[in-house]
Amino acid sequence: MPIIQDSERSRGQGKRIYIGIIVILLVCIPFQVLPHLWMFFGMFKDKLEVMTFPPSLFPRQFFWGNISETFVTFDLWNNIKNTVIICGGTILVQVSISSLCAFGLSKLKIKHSNGLLLFFIGTMMISNQATIIPTFLMMNDWGLINSFWSVILTFSAWGWMVFLFKNFFDTLPEALMDAAKIDGANNLTIFIRIVFPLSLPVFSIAVLNTFNVVYSQFMVPLMLLPAKDKWPLMLQIYTATVSAVPWNQVMVLLTTASLPLIIIYIFCQKYVVEGVVMTGIKG
Repeated sequence: MPIIQDSERSRGQGKRIYIGIIVILLVCIPFQVLPHLWMFFGMFKDKLEVMTFPPSLFPRQFFWGNISETFVTFDLWNNIKNTVIICGGTILVQVSISSLCAFGLSKLKIKHSNGLLLFFIGTMMISNQATIIPTFLMMNDWGLINSFWSVILTFSAWGWMVFLFKNFFDTLPEALMDAAKIDGANNLTIFIRIVFPLSLPVFSIAVLNTFNVVYSQFMVPLMLLPAKDKWPLMLQIYTATVSAVPWNQVMVLLTTASLPLIIIYIFCQKYVVEGVVMTGIKG
């Protein structure tokens, strides 16, 4: 009987904790949702209504022309194209090189592999601000200033990605590699035909993390891409928020910048959850 009573007591306590968490989340939801709704509806207001206090959520009249006017004024389609080039190029270069490097460190038993891994981990301890001037001088010497390659190469030098891939590749059984070698497969074939299909969750985590970091950056493009026609979307938003730009147009910029993150998460959340569970990454 005492055991049953203790079990019922602990079950009741767990239920109360669960209800308390739900209540706290319900209280916090408006603080998370309302700013985004105000941003979304703010892009349909005129420039005077969006600045009224106290603020109103819904516009008195929907000005649909704000969207097209903002796209034309800031040449947003060009900014979106530049963002796609920078993000896509960085993902391709960084994920490809980092995964191959991690595969070599994990499965090929390279000499001094532990020292190389420590080197990659050590680069994570250097702040981005400390490398801004050396990066600019190096890209200037290479003649890459005002080139997308300067930003892509800068963002691709991320040691954390090698560390992430190696930790995952270490969990793959050696028997699969040995069986493939017996069948005559070389290391590249093993990586493409065996390792890559088994590592889709960690590849999805790598792609999403790379996209989030590159997409939200404006300091590196500001330093390496002085020409306005090379600016990505976030750099355009930064310059708009520090300039005398009507806030209804700023809301259009912010909403446009938020859509890719929402869409990508919706379609990739399955792999995100699997990747978090399998790699032990804490969000």
